[in-house]
Amino acid sequence: MRRRLRARILSLVAVLVLIAAAGWSWRQQQAQLAAQHLLAITPQTITHITLQLSGMVAQRFRKRGGVWWQQVTPPRRADSAQLDALTQIAAAPVLRWLPAHAVRADHLGLTPPLAVLWLNGTRLAFGGLAPLAPERYVQVADGRVALISARYSPYLGTANTQAAAHAGTP
Repeated sequence: MRRRLRARILSLVAVLVLIAAAGWSWRQQQAQLAAQHLLAITPQTITHITLQLSGMVAQRFRKRGGVWWQQVTPPRRADSAQLDALTQIAAAPVLRWLPAHAVRADHLGLTPPLAVLWLNGTRLAFGGLAPLAPERYVQVADGRVALISARYSPYLGTANTQAAAHAGTP
């Protein structure tokens, strides 16, 4: 009887250790995934968008009651599908981070940027494409530059072409 009880207790302890290890591993993976997104905010929490395309007037949008409104006088209902696509940029997977001190913004098409997007007040400046891959340079508020897939470019109204000032390397 004591052997069975001891075996059951050891089995229970082993199962608890495995569950704890799996939970720890899952949390580590989630933390790594969060660090690989462009912004820490989720697309669902975004309620304010400002989009400034190069040489154009900034467009401001606000989400109220699940509906996007363009902030003009009087407010107009906006295309929710396009604005929801813009919010997805916050969760864009970062392919690589470049440190702020190692970046020459003018070489990456970030001076001036092709487009500036504010998501809930967080600034993203979009530059040119990387020379050998369909990847776009994006500067975040702290000065770091991320490389993200150029597939997010159509949402900004920018073509998947190189910026005129882009020299190709950081």
